[in-house]
Amino acid sequence: MGGEDGATAAATRLKLVANSWVLATTTAAGESLALAKALGVAPEGFFDLIAGGPLDMGYLHAKAGLILDGRLSPAQFAVTTAAKDARLIVRAGEQHGVRLDVATASAERFERAAGQGHGDEDMAAAYYASFDGGPTA
Repeated sequence: MGGEDGATAAATRLKLVANSWVLATTTAAGESLALAKALGVAPEGFFDLIAGGPLDMGYLHAKAGLILDGRLSPAQFAVTTAAKDARLIVRAGEQHGVRLDVATASAERFERAAGQGHGDEDMAAAYYASFDGGPTA
C-alpha cells in the first residue's frame, strides 16, 4: 500500500475485512443451496428453519433469490471481481501472519465458477462451482 496516506490505507484495510465477510457469506449461501439441491431439500424448508433466528440474514435471501430466479446478470459484484478480491484478502492475511482458509477456498470457488463461464455474472453464481459442468438452479 505504498504511497497511500493513513486514511486511505485504513479504508483499504477496512474494505478487505468487509469483503472477507461478504465473500465468505456468499460462498456459504451457494454451498448450502447446492447441498439442498443434491439432497432433494427444498430451499424454502431451509429458509423456514432459520426464519427469525440469528442465522436468518437478508443477504442470504437476496443472493439465494438471484440463484433460484436465474437473475445473475447484470452483476452487482462479478465472480471475477470476487476472485480477485479473495486473493487480495488471502495475500493481506499472509503478509500479517494470518492464515485465511475460508478466503482461500472462496477464491478457488470463484475461480472455478469463472472457468465454467460465470465470470461476468453476480458473485452468487459461485453456486455453480459446486457442480461439475454447472447445472441450472
